[in-house]
Amino acid sequence: MPIEELIARRISGIEPFNELPIDADVWREAHAQHTTHRFLHAAGSHRPGIVYGLEVFVSPKQERTLVVAPGVGIDQEGRTLLLSEPASFVLEEKGQTYITIAYEDNYDSRSAVTVGGGKKYFRLVEGRQVVATKELPKTPHLELARVDRSGKDKPIKDAKNPFDPAEDELNQLYRVLAFPHCYADGGVGELCFLPTADPGAWKPNRAGLYNMIREANGLGFHLFFDGLFNLRAAGEATDPLLLYVSCEGDFQAINKDQLDGLRRYLENGGTLFAEASKGSDGFVKSFAEIAKGVGATMKPIAKDSPVLRAHHLFASAPPGGADKGTLTGDLEKGILLSTHDYGGAWQGNVPKPDDEGSRDRIRRAVEFGLNVTAFAARRKRRAELTKV
Repeated sequence: MPIEELIARRISGIEPFNELPIDADVWREAHAQHTTHRFLHAAGSHRPGIVYGLEVFVSPKQERTLVVAPGVGIDQEGRTLLLSEPASFVLEEKGQTYITIAYEDNYDSRSAVTVGGGKKYFRLVEGRQVVATKELPKTPHLELARVDRSGKDKPIKDAKNPFDPAEDELNQLYRVLAFPHCYADGGVGELCFLPTADPGAWKPNRAGLYNMIREANGLGFHLFFDGLFNLRAAGEATDPLLLYVSCEGDFQAINKDQLDGLRRYLENGGTLFAEASKGSDGFVKSFAEIAKGVGATMKPIAKDSPVLRAHHLFASAPPGGADKGTLTGDLEKGILLSTHDYGGAWQGNVPKPDDEGSRDRIRRAVEFGLNVTAFAARRKRRAELTKV
């Protein structure tokens, strides 16, 4: 239902007093006032779309099975669509198939009472229908994905180019997001690498990290500073979605327990963003041992890398707090290494701070920090979905 039709509805309520006779119509009108306001708020303030989750992915076990992850959405009438458990579909037909979710309520069979020789039910249970269909419904719904099958036995794959899916590839171009959408939800923690020269100077960019988190929370992210992370406890669902570490110069080697914890953290879907403060070569040399220890192959980040497109669009890695820098990583392992010193820029430490271009440099550094965070959130979510 368009928002224009929702706001055209007459809303009435009940003014209670002790002698008021209450029947089903009065009861219904009293509750309908609050329900209508809830629908108006959801549809008007947030707009129809996906609020959280409801991702569609190809089952890692069955190449013709699509799985819808738990999540929540809002339909065109402002009703909440809640999916508490995963839903899966084996696609066995050729041609276009749509995966949709729609509101559905049902009577609770346990609420039956006998009225006039028959049964009536006094409890409604809000629900939803998640279906694979050959045609889009004409009633209110949200489209979650579609796929155009070239043959009923063809495997379904993720799209190589998500903006131009081919046959037998998952098409998610028609997913509508509710407003405001949360691009990432979770903690950002720190690691402590102790500099050889001055062990007390292990967190030169903490103020910058905190500033970036603060900025993110005003731009569609829900992040919190998770503090110093203990690698020995890594591998849990409560792990931060992103770990940040920075220091200047070479640093003391971490022990085997810590390295094993870092490996568990990355395998659990975590992302490590390491930065050489002021672009120092010593940090890069020390970090090479850590990357090797977790099996990462560090390569320059390509121009079409997802980390450059995860939120804002960059043609290449933007400048940070260092005069110049490099950005390398192993995105499959979840590791990024920067000598741009973005953490320095996040706290205003940039070359030529009085130059009129310095503000733009800081802004682009923060935007790239949002990209790293969005990439980390998607990586962690994918790891969670493989366990569904």
